[in-house]
Amino acid sequence: MHLRTLTALLLLPLLFGCSTCITVTSDPEGALITDAESGAVYGYAPVDAEFDRSRLEAEQVPGRCASVPGFTAKWPSGAEARSVSPVDVCDLRYGTDVRLVRPADAPGLEQDLRWALERAQRRARDAELERDRLQLYLDNRFFWRPGWGFGFPR
Repeated sequence: MHLRTLTALLLLPLLFGCSTCITVTSDPEGALITDAESGAVYGYAPVDAEFDRSRLEAEQVPGRCASVPGFTAKWPSGAEARSVSPVDVCDLRYGTDVRLVRPADAPGLEQDLRWALERAQRRARDAELERDRLQLYLDNRFFWRPGWGFGFPR
């Protein structure tokens, strides 16, 4: 077997992935997202919950969508929302989105909105830092730049 063929076969699983991703968002953002059945914590919304695609395919009834447990969102004020359970996933390659909305009549809305604003500001700062880091990398003359080559001065 040629080295190229062997390398291609080893990298093949990485190209196709083996998980189905469900993006869970909350309104307002920042709710703690957990599994409705087991209570497993996925993180603060927006968050991606990953499920084993081969397991979902094996459990899927032919002609029907696959199912995953529902989700629960809990905001800092204690307000809670639940998704339908189970959540149908019809496209195992691209997953699906689930949006959980805070109940309008739950007390503590101001606290939850303040938390959402802090999270959004933190994400914006992180994005700026990442942009600056990438720009520093691209501006460094010792790294590859289109038209210049590796290690050559500008």
